[in-house]
Amino acid sequence: MLQDIENLSWQYLRMYPLKDICWKNVELLLVTKANSDSLDIQRDILRQTVHHFLALKFPPTESYTRLFLKSLISKIEECNQEVLEDMYTAYTDLLSQPSVDPGGFCYRTYKMTEGCVVSLKETCNLICNGTTGMCTWKASHVLGPWCARESQLFHKKNILELGAGLGLTGITVVRTCHPASYTLTDLHETVLKTLRENVVLNLGNENHDRIHDVSTPSSVSEYEGKGIAVQIRYKDTDVQVMKLNWEEGICNMEPDVILGADVVYDNEVTLPLVKLLKVITTKRPKVDIFLACTLRNPSTYAYFKELLASHALHISSELLHQYQESPSQPQNRITIVHIVSPYR
Repeated sequence: MLQDIENLSWQYLRMYPLKDICWKNVELLLVTKANSDSLDIQRDILRQTVHHFLALKFPPTESYTRLFLKSLISKIEECNQEVLEDMYTAYTDLLSQPSVDPGGFCYRTYKMTEGCVVSLKETCNLICNGTTGMCTWKASHVLGPWCARESQLFHKKNILELGAGLGLTGITVVRTCHPASYTLTDLHETVLKTLRENVVLNLGNENHDRIHDVSTPSSVSEYEGKGIAVQIRYKDTDVQVMKLNWEEGICNMEPDVILGADVVYDNEVTLPLVKLLKVITTKRPKVDIFLACTLRNPSTYAYFKELLASHALHISSELLHQYQESPSQPQNRITIVHIVSPYR
């Protein structure tokens, strides 16, 4: 019973598609119970979903919560059980509130590994402010947990992430692998702003005295011209968010490891990406590069591999993973490719 309620909790917090929730498990919890036991179970469900402390702090959209409660109440009624009064109250309170549009943004909370939970500000739309970088892409759900399992590869290392997006991979790696430093980079200003917020949200809550945010006037001069959006220290890891334009082909960092999730998706950006990797490996031949690539278009990935070969970058290994967000969503083939310089 506890496992079923916990699963429902994590599904609600990440705004899992309602049609894919296994409501049958909820029905099985309730259908044979006495009224008092049923009310206790409903109380636990409400406490672990809509009234969860993470949901109160980082709420899913109101529309999702309304539909979730409506579906839950319907299932309880189908089991011929009395509906908990607090359940009705939560639902009617939402119905009575004016609809709020937070600029298309919401929060999703992901359980990446046992003990690593990440809450992200995201958009509910595929495209926001002219970019697709405001929602979490599939490959980061594979790369983050994989890095956590292979933490010895990243422990005490200086890590650079390309195309960090909203920060799911980076925040997971910082929390589970304890690198010496971690730099999250992206280009689009709106993405960088939200990435900065997510990094501070997840890694800065206990380090307010060690957060240097360039939106604070006193910090602007210190970071002006460096492209740094925020710099904090999380436990033993120096973390920073900064702007990086692949087209410029310039990178002043000399990382031990480069990470990237879903950065190979368009031929127009693949060449600047590979050229940047070549620049970094020329200065740092021993750098390890791990990119998680969703295999959408075979020709795009083939072109990427051709460019790597033409720039003297060697693929050491490819690890294929299957990822499916929920039963109604398509299954994705995601490969984690390890790239090295032949001169290492």
